[in-house]
Amino acid sequence: MAPLAPPGREAARARRNLFPLVAGQAISLFGDQVAIFSLAWLVVELTGRERDLGLTAAAETLPMLLFGIAAGVVIDRVAVRAWLIVADLARAAAFLLLAVAVAVDVQALWMVLAVAFLAGTMAVFFDSGLQALMPAALSDDLLVTANTRLQFAATLATVLGPSAAGLLIAGAGGLTVAFVVNGVTFLGSAAYLVAVREVRPRVPVEHGSFGSDLREGLSYLWHEPRLRWATLGASAANLAFAPVAATLILYATNVLGLGSRGAGGFFAVNAAIGAAGVLAAIRVIRWLRLGRTMVVGMVGLGAGFVIVAATDVFVVAALAAGTALVGVAWINVAFTTLRQTVAPPAMLGRVVAASRAISWTGIPAGAALGGLLADSIGLVALYRISSAAVLVVAVGLLATPLWRQPA
Repeated sequence: MAPLAPPGREAARARRNLFPLVAGQAISLFGDQVAIFSLAWLVVELTGRERDLGLTAAAETLPMLLFGIAAGVVIDRVAVRAWLIVADLARAAAFLLLAVAVAVDVQALWMVLAVAFLAGTMAVFFDSGLQALMPAALSDDLLVTANTRLQFAATLATVLGPSAAGLLIAGAGGLTVAFVVNGVTFLGSAAYLVAVREVRPRVPVEHGSFGSDLREGLSYLWHEPRLRWATLGASAANLAFAPVAATLILYATNVLGLGSRGAGGFFAVNAAIGAAGVLAAIRVIRWLRLGRTMVVGMVGLGAGFVIVAATDVFVVAALAAGTALVGVAWINVAFTTLRQTVAPPAMLGRVVAASRAISWTGIPAGAALGGLLADSIGLVALYRISSAAVLVVAVGLLATPLWRQPA
């Protein structure tokens, strides 16, 4: 890596980059939550079937399987910041077009799936590219701070986004306005990225063929034990938890008996707890270090939804889901920073993208199969099985270098 703290003007530039990086993503993440709630609500209005909610979640995450690993090779070869701006503009166009379709009353399930797939594809390149851009735009001492603030923004967005979406859907304009808001947030993200400047540009390296570069990134990921086990553990946990994430809005409406505003309030309450927990992430990482923080976060995720599955009381379910979101936040901050600090700069895009792709492999299958399972065994039984499986994964990671030799 480059020096820990770039001297003089470079250090000041790194500090200035922190705001547009976080602010742009905070706006975009708010829009993401509006979109997640609104897309799910549109599916509920169109069909009301668990299967279709699962298919929507699968459509959004399937691109990670199709393009995730290859995206890293592209990211290591292009001007990353410009690539991110293009991805933002493409997602803005997709949601604005869906808003038009809803406004003229021609919306259909295939449109929802198409937008979810396009947005998911752009997210594959954007999210991995952003993680690769951050070490070039920030000094090493700012990475944990930036990742914590981004996770706080993501968690806070789950407080504001669903509640805002519920109000928008229930009020004038409905789903049309909700999708317009989402499109505008991606435009805001692109505008903030224009202000970011690299202070530690990546050193140009000679690239081999696409295939050889791909294999090089995968080889490094596999032979670095902490990254290998973190990636495999995240993949298994995602497979177990994806059905819960895909059907949570139905749990709020069918099991807890909430309407659109009540469901938005449920997400807001548990996300507020999660946001508060994010603030402790820096101290927890300093105490436990990165690998152990990830494992402890996974325990919190599983335990939280064990409680959710055991109650139909709004307050208890919201508090337990909030505890789970604290766990998610710690996992994400620790895992993201681990990849950024361990992987060599010249192959950061490949390692990050490959790790993210592999860790996401369980999500599309878990989301689709979870919707089918919910049809046959019910949501409560599904939640019990999924949350217990996450705890099993966490216990298994105790025997790996992720816990024994944390970064």
